[in-house]
Amino acid sequence: MNLRRFILGAAAAAPMLIAMAGTAQADTVSPDAAKAFITQSGKQLVGIVNSTSGTQKGQQLRQLVNQIVAVDQVGDYVLGRYVNVVTPQQHQDFQTLFHQLLSYNITYQINAYQGISFTVNGATLQGNDMVVDTTITAPGKAPADVGWAVDNIGGAPKIIDVIVAGTSLRITTRNDYASVISDNGGQVSALLTAMQKQIDKLSAAQ
Repeated sequence: MNLRRFILGAAAAAPMLIAMAGTAQADTVSPDAAKAFITQSGKQLVGIVNSTSGTQKGQQLRQLVNQIVAVDQVGDYVLGRYVNVVTPQQHQDFQTLFHQLLSYNITYQINAYQGISFTVNGATLQGNDMVVDTTITAPGKAPADVGWAVDNIGGAPKIIDVIVAGTSLRITTRNDYASVISDNGGQVSALLTAMQKQIDKLSAAQ
């Protein structure tokens, strides 16, 4: 397992991180507020990774993800244009699977890590998002520069994307999901089936 895979998992790592849905509204976060949020989130992540193991680590990571990532909004973003054609039941099923898959991916990718460090650098406005630049290091690995896109969701800062080596993980995931649906005749049900199979595989491995 390399540091890039850790980062992809930690994104809430999920390689899975904005289209706003329902009543949630996104507002630009100030640079100082964004840096403070990512600093605190990073401390929590490092604390979990470096001090716990096994089932306890997985539970704490899943709780942290739900606290710091706008999972519902990211889910609608990666579903893309299909969010307008799914049935209410399909949309509910998708969000449930997305939450589970994000949590399992994070736990699977970083469960074995120890000794990581997390340094917050600067924050810049990119489009409508405030992106906080950080450096993540782990023993025996080269430092990795990671950008965390933060928006104000429902009155609180939340992570809505992660940029690794110039690549947006939410865009990559949206393209991957669209390909699955397109390759199966436009059927969203095919994506739901594929997501469930991935969850089953990750669950069995933990």
